[in-house]
Amino acid sequence: MKCPSCGSTQINKNGHCRGKQNYRCKSCGRQFVAARSTKGYSDDAKQICLKMYRDGIGFRAIERTTGVSHNTIINWVKQMNAQEQSEPDPPEAVSLQNCANSELQSSSLTEKDFFTQNYEFKSY
Repeated sequence: MKCPSCGSTQINKNGHCRGKQNYRCKSCGRQFVAARSTKGYSDDAKQICLKMYRDGIGFRAIERTTGVSHNTIINWVKQMNAQEQSEPDPPEAVSLQNCANSELQSSSLTEKDFFTQNYEFKSY
């Protein structure tokens, strides 16, 4: 076992807290708990829930089917959406956006001109 701060292997047992063994590093004096077990769901469970969500199944229906809390699934969906928004657009999408923007800029027709040409305004 190594100290998480300095990496030293010179450690002593230092009591218990909430049923877990505490350790103290002789080199830096930091107190720590042995390597924590990973909590949470597997990546497979997460991917299955996200696929079910993308297929249009509701959060609570996914919860009933998989046993994963609907609040957890909502958090996963939020994380997925944040990751998708932070990823850059593929080159094809950027070139299409640039093409559409250049077409809009090249036309000299303004919004006002469009409506006055296509619609007759009656004065009452």
